[in-house]
Order: sequence, then structure tokens, then C-alpha cells
Amino acid sequence: MIFYNGEDPATGSAAGPCIAWAVEYGVIPPEQQALIEQGVEMKRRSRLYVTAGKDDGKVVNIRVAGHAVEVVHGETFF
Repeated sequence: MIFYNGEDPATGSAAGPCIAWAVEYGVIPPEQQALIEQGVEMKRRSRLYVTAGKDDGKVVNIRVAGHAVEVVHGETFF
């Protein structure tokens, strides 16, 4: 995921829709694990493992897994 100040080294919120699209359009078969590599150019390589199923023509059970390192922690008060 590219944003105004660089690249996110691991974007789980984008990986879920990506595998859903890939399974919906037959790019990746249902229940087959795929690997999304990200952050290579910024030398913070990440590997996200994604799978999704299909039931009655609908994409279901979207799964995103991998390892992450927390770089910031904060709280918001309203």
C-alpha cells in the first residue's frame, strides 16, 4: 500500500480484499494459500499469507496471516 509519505510494509486491510477479488475471479482457487510480499523496496520485507473459500458462489472465510512488528502505540481520547 503506497501512501503520501512512503509505503506500508504490511497491509492486512488491503490483503483481505485482494484475496477475495482473486478467488471471486478465479485467479486463485478457493482454499489455496497465496503469498503477498510487500515492503521490499523499503527494505522491510513482509510476507502475508492469505486464503479465502467460496460457498454457493460467494467468497467466504477470508483469512490473512503473517508476522508484524509494532512500531507505534498510542491512545485516543474523545
